[in-house]
Amino acid sequence: MSTERSIASRYAAALFELHQEGIDVAEDLGKVAQVAENEDAQALLINSQIAAEDRAKAVLKAASVKDEYVLRLLVMLCSRNKTVLLVLINEMLDKLMREEKSQVMVDVTVAKDLKADLLGKLKESISASLGKAVELNVKTDASILGGLILNIGDRQIDHSVRGRINGLKRALSV
Repeated sequence: MSTERSIASRYAAALFELHQEGIDVAEDLGKVAQVAENEDAQALLINSQIAAEDRAKAVLKAASVKDEYVLRLLVMLCSRNKTVLLVLINEMLDKLMREEKSQVMVDVTVAKDLKADLLGKLKESISASLGKAVELNVKTDASILGGLILNIGDRQIDHSVRGRINGLKRALSV
């Protein structure tokens, strides 16, 4: 695990403990992380000429968030020049909360948009095989030519035409 991921996981774990105590910061943190992905907000967050608390308050205002815990987190990240971790912390907190609900996020890459009924069947099938509730994040990538690619946690299942062609290329080149 990289140093950044290690640090972010500690912050996410602390925020998850707050969640377990009934203090829910996930929604507000998500809003702030979304704002922090903006180039102007990133420039503000890394500007050490502005006080850490002022930088944090400006981003919170842009995100329409007033949560004290999120403010403290953001001030701490600004003062330690770790604001680049904000999006990663949010993703890790989201993952912890889904795991608590026995829910899994599955990234699905398809060649063209799928109809709603086919997405429903795919969701049911994946949910049945994993034994957990599934949330799909569908992306379209015409370069896979057909089929689909599933990313479930650290696993990738490639049932794309491009993947099969590449497999044949490797087999024939030996």
